[in-house]
Amino acid sequence: MKPSLNTVLVLAALSAVLSCNPADLRPSPARPSPSALSDAGASTRAGGAAIARTSSVVIQVEPSDSGAAILSEIEAATKSVHVTMYLLTNRDVQNALISLHDAGKDVRVILNHHFPPNGGDNLPAFNKLKNAGVDVVWAPSDYTFTHEKAIVIDGAKVLIMTMNLTATSAFSNREYVATDTDADDVADAEAIFEADFAGRTISCDGKLVVSPTETQPVGARDRLKQLIDGATTSLDVEVQSLSETGLTDAIIAAHEANVAVRVVTTAAGAREETPAQADALAKLKQAGVPLVGLGDPYVHAKAIVVDDKLVFVGSQNFTATALFYNRELGVVTDAPSEVMKVRDVIASDFQRGTPR
Repeated sequence: MKPSLNTVLVLAALSAVLSCNPADLRPSPARPSPSALSDAGASTRAGGAAIARTSSVVIQVEPSDSGAAILSEIEAATKSVHVTMYLLTNRDVQNALISLHDAGKDVRVILNHHFPPNGGDNLPAFNKLKNAGVDVVWAPSDYTFTHEKAIVIDGAKVLIMTMNLTATSAFSNREYVATDTDADDVADAEAIFEADFAGRTISCDGKLVVSPTETQPVGARDRLKQLIDGATTSLDVEVQSLSETGLTDAIIAAHEANVAVRVVTTAAGAREETPAQADALAKLKQAGVPLVGLGDPYVHAKAIVVDDKLVFVGSQNFTATALFYNRELGVVTDAPSEVMKVRDVIASDFQRGTPR
């Protein structure tokens, strides 16, 4: 009997995997408390191992085209579109996925199920896709949230985004969309998708920055801390939520080591600001770290630029929940044009921001 297209694509993805290994269905391992994990991150500025990075990345900055490029990428798929999304309310994207399914393409979607109060609702999107015959599942309950925002297209590229697929994100927010065509990264992203779609755990040791913490030998928080610790001349940070102790201390350590630091976050009074974030920002301010808030566009970014040589873009906010307990995905690239692109945007946002 001839194997189905889905079966062929799954087997091809798994055979290409170099560093992500799915395991049998089993409960997630016991996790230490956020405080224990954060306290383990006391900063020591040092070199250490080379930062895992990818060169085959192009980064788009939003707001710029109202999400048209992302929609075009989806609509142009010839074989498959695999989506993992925290929040999917954009009707154009939903309709594009349904059209691809109707055209016989392999369309599969993982949606986050539970949200914090007033944080969103994927049930209308889930029902619309399900009723149209699209293969859609709720994200595994092992994670606090599936906050990942990624689209694997034709097994050839993965869009790793700070941005949800909503009606307003590409219009109103500062967002970054990294299109990664590195074959190993795409295979790893596909393997993570397959594992989450099937409700299986997975371990990875590739170049992507993956949460939760037990997914990789060196977890997302430690990878980002290593990135910050490696800064020798400049460090630019733009992020919606910042409260994790290890990263906060690493930013302060960079400033105290005479690294030129700029931090951009949400404007004062943003509804998402938690007491933990207020404490972290107060700590940065007390240490003299240059820090501003920006209200327009709304800062939904999660980005770090080091020494104008490396840039991180991903779904991870710099919080204990995001780094240790959520499903998240990010990438570090050394592509010079993309590094400078993000650096210049952060510099402009910093200039237009208000001191916190």
